[in-house]
Amino acid sequence: MATVVISAIAGTGGVGKTSLALQWAHRTRHRFPDGQLWANLHGYDAGPPPSTDQVLDSFLTQLGTAADRIPHTTDAKAALYRSLLAGHRILIVLDNASTPEQIRPLLPGEPGCLVMVTSRSRLSGLVARDGAHRISLDILTPAESHTLLAGIIGPDRTHREPGAVAHLAHHCAHLPLALRIAAERIAARPHLTITDFVHDLTTEHQRLNELATDDETTAVRGVFSWSYHALPEEAARAFRLLGLHPGAGISLDAAAALTGTPRAATRRLMDTLVGVHLLTETTAERYQFHDLLRDYAAECATADEPAASRDAATSRLYTWYLHTAHAALYAYYPQHPEVPLDPQPPTCHPLTFTDRDHARTWFAAEHTTLVTLVRQAPAAGQHTAGWQLPNALDCYLDNVRHTVDHIAVHRMGLASAQHLDHHLGQQWAYGHLGCALQSAHRDEEAIAYFRRGAEIARQIGHAFGEAACLGDLSRSYNVLGRYAEAAEHSRRALDIYRSIGHLRNQAVSLSNLGNALSGLGLHDQALVHMQEAIDTAGRIDDVVLVSLSLQRLAAILHQLGRTDEGVTTLQNSAELIRPFGVDYSYAEVLRDLGDLQAAAGALDEATHAWQEALAVFTGIDPDEAAAIRQRLDTINGTDPDEQSAAPTSGD
Repeated sequence: MATVVISAIAGTGGVGKTSLALQWAHRTRHRFPDGQLWANLHGYDAGPPPSTDQVLDSFLTQLGTAADRIPHTTDAKAALYRSLLAGHRILIVLDNASTPEQIRPLLPGEPGCLVMVTSRSRLSGLVARDGAHRISLDILTPAESHTLLAGIIGPDRTHREPGAVAHLAHHCAHLPLALRIAAERIAARPHLTITDFVHDLTTEHQRLNELATDDETTAVRGVFSWSYHALPEEAARAFRLLGLHPGAGISLDAAAALTGTPRAATRRLMDTLVGVHLLTETTAERYQFHDLLRDYAAECATADEPAASRDAATSRLYTWYLHTAHAALYAYYPQHPEVPLDPQPPTCHPLTFTDRDHARTWFAAEHTTLVTLVRQAPAAGQHTAGWQLPNALDCYLDNVRHTVDHIAVHRMGLASAQHLDHHLGQQWAYGHLGCALQSAHRDEEAIAYFRRGAEIARQIGHAFGEAACLGDLSRSYNVLGRYAEAAEHSRRALDIYRSIGHLRNQAVSLSNLGNALSGLGLHDQALVHMQEAIDTAGRIDDVVLVSLSLQRLAAILHQLGRTDEGVTTLQNSAELIRPFGVDYSYAEVLRDLGDLQAAAGALDEATHAWQEALAVFTGIDPDEAAAIRQRLDTINGTDPDEQSAAPTSGD
């Protein structure tokens, strides 16, 4: 049996659903010789939607029924409506519907007619029960946005400012309504450059104001407000609180923390927002606003949510991220020393992590949000989280070599600790900031921070912190070739670590000391200390540290003329560290392996090692990548005997 064809165009407010439906209706008039019916159901307008009676009255009138012949009851009107449609081919456009209940009384009883519905809702009930075919309308592509803008502003102006046009499209979130409003404002001002208009749009708080027209029904703010005000109260509250989240994307668990609702209830709220296209579910249990909707949600939070409630939500969010990042840190790097952290509130339910890969995936997904949280901590009054969050992020940022963010978060963390006059927080920040500068090959700058960190640690009696800064000082001195100072600071750090029984960092100090002694030409002594470092790291099963110490041992063996042993040692180091996904350290081992293989005359093997190292360094450390490329270029035209320079030992 044939059925009525129903097509439902779904998408966020302003994406062009109505325009698409009307254009399609115009182009297909010949397929519906008996006419077209159109009704705006005002499902998300500021005012109440029309009743079924009102819509049926309009349709019956359009179908030729005299006013005095229209029945009085809804059922009688619907029956007459269906009888008039029977045997005819008519297109029925039901624009801006909010629920299936608005639509069902208006459906024909027999096939031949086609119903086109537009809605911000997915209308799942209409799909499941009535067999509707849903078409999800997305935002425009960059090329489509450019075409739309050029058509309104004029191709000459857009051709002169292609970069500004691209930025304009981006700041309008590629949303057709926003693009049209912006383009019409520019077109009406022929002496205004597109660049000037984009400059205004980049001011976050002005963006929605700039995208307003004299007709409030076509203003972006008005379009979004219709959807927002139609929400149930709990969903509306969730929408505006989500505007407080600093990232473009948010997980279900973070949303639960922000809203203070149980996970299952939060899922229902998020589904509601997704269902009316105020939010997009990008992957399982992860959601994202369009930029303009995020701005609007933030406005709603300021206007409609009490200040105390906003502050409480922000505090819950910071607390959740802080404790989740702390848990991720110890899954990512179990040997990390204890990071000072306030007790976890009973209402906070942070994530747990099964292994290093799980933690790394979370850090990668939340990277931008975590850095933004640190940046916004002072303005949010979250100074404690402002210095504690960088501690939890440190290992991940160091390993993936996000050097700019690595330095930035610790500078901001230091500022938060100084604001609180928190000496321990300052000590951690100075030490971590020094390490971030080390990673950026700025060892001279790093030394000043390590010295200040060690000074504060001595003042507050924090033995571990003092030893950590002394050990980091020895690393920088080794890099700078100041081996006597490196050896001195390594010994001082080693003495402290032995006194407090910290085996892991004893191994680190022994390794630093061996590196320094080798630099002083005391290779036999260096060999003894490096072997002790390897044995100590092995006792605590720290495979990554064993690998690092083997890397340094190989450099000493080369200095002693035992290059073949050094090659074997580096191959063992690479095999140990490869499964741990410590990409940068692995690349450093490969770099040194290539150096020793070249020194031994094994140029093919050296080339292979350097090429693999280059693949890692490219994109995360341009200086190292350039140095590897130079090695590869040189090896093709240089006598192997000229490749016998000592390898660069890992630091």
